[in-house]
Amino acid sequence: MIIAMKTEVASPQKQLITLLIVIFFGFLGISMPYLIFPALFLNPDYAILPESWGPESHALLLGITLSAYPLGQFIGSPLLGALSDDYGRKRLLALSLVIGAVCNLATGLSLLWQNLALVILSRFAAGVMEGNIAIARAMAVEIKSIPKQESLGKFNAVANIAYLLGPLAGGFLADSKLFSGFTISTPFYITSAIFLLLSLLSAAILQTSSPSQNAQKRGIADRLNLIKRLSVLSQNRTLRFLLTVTTLFTLSLDMFYEFGPVYLTGKWSLDPSDLIPYNSALCLGLALGCGILSMRFNSPKISMTCMGGLAVVLSGIVLVENSWIMLALFGLAGCIIGIAVTYLLSRISDAAPDAIQGEVMGIQISLRVLGDACICALGGILLLISPKVILLLAALMAGSTALYLRSLHFRLAEFAK
Repeated sequence: MIIAMKTEVASPQKQLITLLIVIFFGFLGISMPYLIFPALFLNPDYAILPESWGPESHALLLGITLSAYPLGQFIGSPLLGALSDDYGRKRLLALSLVIGAVCNLATGLSLLWQNLALVILSRFAAGVMEGNIAIARAMAVEIKSIPKQESLGKFNAVANIAYLLGPLAGGFLADSKLFSGFTISTPFYITSAIFLLLSLLSAAILQTSSPSQNAQKRGIADRLNLIKRLSVLSQNRTLRFLLTVTTLFTLSLDMFYEFGPVYLTGKWSLDPSDLIPYNSALCLGLALGCGILSMRFNSPKISMTCMGGLAVVLSGIVLVENSWIMLALFGLAGCIIGIAVTYLLSRISDAAPDAIQGEVMGIQISLRVLGDACICALGGILLLISPKVILLLAALMAGSTALYLRSLHFRLAEFAK
């Protein structure tokens, strides 16, 4: 007698929890190096460059090293997202985590060997593999029994908590004063191990997705042609509208993220440790806005209100002189950003066909990374005038996006679908 063995399929909640674990520890590993690279170029105790090289060379190579990762992310997000549409998400997610583990191991070894070229190359490759965030997002929104607002809200919440804890963990793991075995390479070794474990976890629990029968098989060059892919996607008017609104709004967010700490540092001559409370308030506000408030406040009008509210908050940050009020404003900014961004992402997912969820999520991330790079370049120029100008420009952009959305109120019925 032959007994048929049934393969147990994980429940939707179990799959979502698994994805959240993957995202949390993935973002934790991604954010660990944030406090490490400046020391490699600016602190003689960790210097990777010869002492004879001047400060200009140190600054230039620091910029190149920091830009390698987001450049890889810009390329990898739409590429891996689209590949997951065509060939199945689970296998692409697990494989990208394994390759990401190898890339982080290579970074740790290159730091041990003091090989800057390999550091830059490995960070670029690791950035390409971070395109798996688009895969995880697509898998989360495809769990039909869980509302997208809930899954994306929790996704963003755990990511922001990880971003809060990651740099602290990286700083501790690189500090040989705490434990003699710690080195500047230790956080990357730990990240490599985490990614391997996440690959095993995702392979064991996540449901296997079948390759799309309707997806057009495209070459790598076609997948990397962002302009062409945007031209194809823009034929969907609702999707084009949503991607435009989301990109404009996230540009203002990135101005705040990148130069808010710069403004505080210049305003009150703060040390890096003094910035921790403000960063914590922002991240906790983001987690609250994404994970809880976004599920209660879920409408186009509230999204517009949050965009306009961010403009008011950013203007207030420029005017405030009291540190406690400033701390409250950073937390409030996080809350309203979390509500607006979660809503916009869920609507983007609604507007995209199931067959291209991965590609759409990847392109949204890619546009944001590209915008972030432009913001950094523009901010560096505006910084010569005043950090206040940057925050006021961010406020202006957030307010303008809200007005743009309001001016197209006749589309709100379509937007809310």
